Amino acid sequence: MFELRNVTKKYNSEFILNDISVEIGKGLNFIVGASGSGKTTLLKILSGLDKEFDGDVSYAGKDMKALSTQEKSYFYNNVFGFVWQDFNLLEDLTVLENVVLPQYLKDEQNTKHAEKILKELKIFELANQKVKNLSGGQKQRVAIARELMKNPQVIIADEPTSALDEKSAKMTMSILREISKSRTVIIVTHDTSLIGNQDNVFELDKGELVSEVGNHLVKTDEPSLYNTHSLSIKNAFTMARTGVKRKFGRFTVATLSIMLAALLLLTTLGGAINNSSQEAFNELFDTYGEGVLDVSIVGSFMSAGGTDGSEDDQPNADVTQNIDGLYELYAKDKRVDFIASLQAFNEISITVDGVNYDVASTGSAPVINKLVTGKMPLGADDEVVVPESFVKSLGINNEQAIGKTIDFSTAIYNWETGSPVLKEANISAEIVGVSDTTVFYDYEGQTMDYSVDDAFFFSKTALEQLRNQADITDNESNFVIRAKTPADMIAIKDELNENGIVPLGRFELVEDIIRLNDQTTEQTGAASSIIGFLAIVMVTAIFLITGVMRKREYAIYKVSGFNNNHLNLLNFAEMIFVTVTGIVLMLVTSSLINTATEAMFSVNILNAKMLIKGVLLILGVAVIAYVITLLTYVKTNITTALKQGDR
Repeated sequence: MFELRNVTKKYNSEFILNDISVEIGKGLNFIVGASGSGKTTLLKILSGLDKEFDGDVSYAGKDMKALSTQEKSYFYNNVFGFVWQDFNLLEDLTVLENVVLPQYLKDEQNTKHAEKILKELKIFELANQKVKNLSGGQKQRVAIARELMKNPQVIIADEPTSALDEKSAKMTMSILREISKSRTVIIVTHDTSLIGNQDNVFELDKGELVSEVGNHLVKTDEPSLYNTHSLSIKNAFTMARTGVKRKFGRFTVATLSIMLAALLLLTTLGGAINNSSQEAFNELFDTYGEGVLDVSIVGSFMSAGGTDGSEDDQPNADVTQNIDGLYELYAKDKRVDFIASLQAFNEISITVDGVNYDVASTGSAPVINKLVTGKMPLGADDEVVVPESFVKSLGINNEQAIGKTIDFSTAIYNWETGSPVLKEANISAEIVGVSDTTVFYDYEGQTMDYSVDDAFFFSKTALEQLRNQADITDNESNFVIRAKTPADMIAIKDELNENGIVPLGRFELVEDIIRLNDQTTEQTGAASSIIGFLAIVMVTAIFLITGVMRKREYAIYKVSGFNNNHLNLLNFAEMIFVTVTGIVLMLVTSSLINTATEAMFSVNILNAKMLIKGVLLILGVAVIAYVITLLTYVKTNITTALKQGDR
């Protein structure tokens, strides 16, 4: 039984309801009055949809204002049933799927009971039809069937026949009248022809109760709040699966948007966009070899022209400089890949395993493009890195050469007397590495190359012995620094210049590439930020728009007894379907995606290494989508979403 005491509600200082006190019990109860008299407002207050009023309303002793969220959702799932003017059904679901909706908050789905109700309402043959294909009268019976699945104590109906033809209206009233024999039925209507002689009638006029007719009050029992009222994980996934099946277009858009957003983010995090800036360096290395990163430190040189005949990146003056201590300084520098002493050798003769090999001497300082096998001779032992061409003359492969001992005999020019004197020297050293000694140079617009076959690199200890045998007292020999990156190379060059040392190297060429890289990095960095931002905006917009479009659906869930906790679990289940499908789709289409990104960015963003990042990004984007959806149903107001009446 409803009890209202001094219920008053104002809007902009105007009374919508004014001091209403009334009791409503079992049976058929009509609330009538002209449009704007407060009928719908009173109905909202009775059902707990509106708590912003003065006075007191209770049902079976329960204060409707004081209901907790859990209690309110329990009432809507077990105590109150709602029948609306515009039906408020889920149009894309079947009749049976709509009718069993309240049952998802029970332990088990009672499909047989649902079928029994459909038979009683003479719509059983429509059970598997989508609601959107039904007539108005059929939809209203489906709505009544759904509410009867709750086995409610109260049916609250707002203009239930106004949208129906005469035949459907009579059938609907006949059903409601039958229901009122065992329950409280409250109907708001402007059609007084629906009212019978035995019905209870409450008339409102300008917010005031002006008459009560036939008020045969029958009290109701206090509702129990101990029945099961929760959404199980199993039922949440069942609902989500039904949603996927019935709203496949929406599901597809959600899945593709999450996957696409993750792929866009992957292009930024995976460096696909920035890859274009690295291509310039790769092309530089392909053209000139890894030796383009070399910084050569020499004690003296004369207006040095390179092998290409160009002096653009070399100093144009004779230089003598003190390089003492620089070898030790840069040997431990983290920017340095390796450091090697430079010493020209003449009249080279080598014995390996008792066999003598003569090596044609150029008298030039040794060069190295890259280390093919082993390591550079940086230890204190007598070690040497030999050219790959020398290993081939031994008839073995590079790996087999490592660890062999060579007896190295040579002649070294001693310049300390002012004129060059050739001095003999020899040493036994262990091969610790094999190098590619190809030299690249430009000639008449073309890149040419040749191999230096007498490029032997000894450890500093071994080289000092050779120089001592040649009576060279200055142990600070020339050396080369191989920088790890182009930026490191230029930084070392600038540092040496600041300390008064003039190094040799292809600095202008590398600096041009670095400037290009900086510009490209700035541009691609901005592009990456924009793409990442757009990916998030896209997902936010799609799920926000979808959420807003689903507000009516969420409101229907809520008047069926679902609270935000239940919708959280349903949202989670839906997002699991979307996320798993997105991941599977990404894996299945990875080859096609790679083909596309290869064409656009010259990189495969979904290689084995990046697939894991792609999966994690889909999960991250799904979390964002989950939160956005959560905000929409939490903010959903039932009366606003269902647009029920004006007053």
